[in-house]
Amino acid sequence: MAERARDGRSTRWDPHRRERRLAIITAAITAIEEHGPDALTGQIAQYAGVPRTHVYRHFDGKRALDLAVSAHVANELGTRIRHALGTRGSPRQIIGASVEAHLAWIEEHPNLYRFLAQHAYAVPAKDASTADAKSVFAAELTALVQHYLRLLGAATAPAERVMVGVVGMVDASAAWWLEHRDVPRSELTEALSTQVWLIIENMGSTLGLELDADMALPD
Repeated sequence: MAERARDGRSTRWDPHRRERRLAIITAAITAIEEHGPDALTGQIAQYAGVPRTHVYRHFDGKRALDLAVSAHVANELGTRIRHALGTRGSPRQIIGASVEAHLAWIEEHPNLYRFLAQHAYAVPAKDASTADAKSVFAAELTALVQHYLRLLGAATAPAERVMVGVVGMVDASAAWWLEHRDVPRSELTEALSTQVWLIIENMGSTLGLELDADMALPD
């Protein structure tokens, strides 16, 4: 009976703990946006409205907090990319919309992007609940390409490997652009969209498909 009472009291506080964790994650995001990817714990605590010593009562150290922030941000970016990939139209329009969404987010949140880049390889592969931004983009794009390959009666096996390479190319170009801004965003979007299509077109050719960037796709 006493054990059940203790369990009940502990469970009763779960919503409060989740709210506090989310508040600290949100505060960390604000601190990173304002102070850069190496924002200090004290700055995070200030935005969260808690003493500095309270930050790690809800996380098992700095790395755990960094991973939680990365997962939260990657999920938000994934939602934006998923919406862009839901664009109806030709392959050219869908690719352009997704690349534009990716670059627009980076332009809006440069320090968050730099933070994600720092932690891109820190996420345990076995932990499906966390992901870096590139993994999110690759997963969304792979799912879409596999969907259309199935509708076209083609093998889907090469899609994941090819899309991971596509996202790596887009991400590397975006990282360069963020630091140098050598061309307008619209120009980079067009250039990357063309490059992505050429890779997809080549993949289709190896699968025996004749693809057209402006063809009408099935819903």
